[in-house]
Amino acid sequence: MSRFQRDTTSAMGQTARAASLAVGMGIISSAGVAQDASFGCKVLLCAAATAPSWSGIPYCVPVMQQLFRQLAEGGGWPACPEGQTSGLGHEPYLPCPAGWTASESASGRDESTVASPPNGSVCLDLSKPTRDCSSASEGGCQTSYPSQSRQARDEPYFVDITTGNGQQRFYFSLRGY
Repeated sequence: MSRFQRDTTSAMGQTARAASLAVGMGIISSAGVAQDASFGCKVLLCAAATAPSWSGIPYCVPVMQQLFRQLAEGGGWPACPEGQTSGLGHEPYLPCPAGWTASESASGRDESTVASPPNGSVCLDLSKPTRDCSSASEGGCQTSYPSQSRQARDEPYFVDITTGNGQQRFYFSLRGY
């Protein structure tokens, strides 16, 4: 098989996968094609692409570049009225290990003062506090916890898509190419 045939076969397979995803999500009818979808639905289809990601699908590259321009100019995430999706979400870090809690800080006056934002950059083991009362000038004791930095996600953005099979979260990157 020549390189052109392999590239054409690969591109056709990628287009077929995108069309299958679109039909499964209810974005287009089985008689339609992905190219007929609204801009917001094209973005959704491309952002949800895996193996390869959108950057490996020639059809998706200009769609996502247009999205990046729109976002850079202060525009919002485009709507896909046919798709049952959440808005754009952002989770910059992977989850903490089981039993650990996301936080911005590893210390506080007590457990209730440790900030626990879901996107905090530190993981704490709140079951193992350590008290330090040597610094009386600060008005009391400090509590610290075993901590570790959270690992950043390669694909920090997500949308939740509801299909006949339930809800599925698709993570992706908005880094331009």
